[in-house]
Amino acid sequence: MIFSLDIHYIIWCLLGVALVLSLVWVVWYNRRSMRLLKFMKYEERTRRYLNHDDLPSVSIIVFANNDEKWLNKFLPTIMKQNYPAPFEVIVVDDASFDGTKDLVGDMMVYFDHLKIVTVPDQTRSLSRKKLAVMLGIKASQYDIILTTNANCQVHSDRWLMAMMRNFGPGIDIVLGYSHFAHNEDRGISKSYRVLDEMTTAMQWILSAAKGKPYRGISDNLAYRKEVFFNNKGFSKSLEMKWGDDDIFISEISTPQNTRLELLPASFTTSYYDDLAHAFSILKSRRDFTSRHVKYKAQFRTQAWMSLLYWLRLAAIAAAVALCYTNIAVIVAAVIILLITWFPLMLATFRNCYLLRLPLLLFSTPLFTLLRPVINTGYKIKGLFTRKNNYTSIM
Repeated sequence: MIFSLDIHYIIWCLLGVALVLSLVWVVWYNRRSMRLLKFMKYEERTRRYLNHDDLPSVSIIVFANNDEKWLNKFLPTIMKQNYPAPFEVIVVDDASFDGTKDLVGDMMVYFDHLKIVTVPDQTRSLSRKKLAVMLGIKASQYDIILTTNANCQVHSDRWLMAMMRNFGPGIDIVLGYSHFAHNEDRGISKSYRVLDEMTTAMQWILSAAKGKPYRGISDNLAYRKEVFFNNKGFSKSLEMKWGDDDIFISEISTPQNTRLELLPASFTTSYYDDLAHAFSILKSRRDFTSRHVKYKAQFRTQAWMSLLYWLRLAAIAAAVALCYTNIAVIVAAVIILLITWFPLMLATFRNCYLLRLPLLLFSTPLFTLLRPVINTGYKIKGLFTRKNNYTSIM
């Protein structure tokens, strides 16, 4: 009898711990979701923006590497932006061997504000992407730089206006948002890629919203040329192949000189022939460069919360295993699971809607559980491929 009471005491203690962990996790997750909603629906709308007549001239740098197909589809939208001030578009061709040069050359006949810069094919000891951006900036004639990539679709002719309206006094950097073209994605793991992108976006977006910017996305990133040269460009991380957006932004950004732009008209979408493969490569790169950014609290918090998510499940599983014939224990375990799952699914659904991602619902609990495991796999993989992240000058 005493043994039986002890077992029941342990079981209900485990369920109590699981309930507390579930409530802590739900409160944290939903607070983040509501913070995004508040920023996009209220805070961003109350800012002061430049008037229509005060918008600055801008140089748009489009990085291309054998991207004739994407340039043919997406470059015209960039060229035809509804923008009152002068702007130029510079396609930086990274030694393409397809028809990129010919395509841009044909377009230059119709658009006098379009030009092309070619990256020398012989350059091997520097980051190709960073060199391309530097050459584009040196060829630019305006003081504001806006970077994107050839495979990025701009959805609105007011994209440029939405980004540039932020460059008031004291603002040197504007962080735009971009996401994968998940409508082109295929495979059983599509929902996981959506969840991972949403979670990653929430990290850097909310950090920037709180005045701790540490990352940008080269698909949609703007800054003053003066800040670039004052930082000596990418010189502090030139030995690394990547980091032209996140490491660089981490170097030059402050709470005062950086703005986050999340108006849907400012969003871009990046396309890949094989999104699953591209996702894996880009995730590995981000995992490497994230070690070199200045704010890391959001990574630690995410790791702790992932641990709590697993601990609550372990507590529930242990309680059920100890007394799987007790209906009251089974019902309590199911209720505790639902206390976590329903708010998680609803908050994720809302986040995906706000960030224009495919809407997730029932797959969310499973992939939220698996994400830290998959992330650990990427970190282990990164230990064996670390040298691939550096140029030959290392």
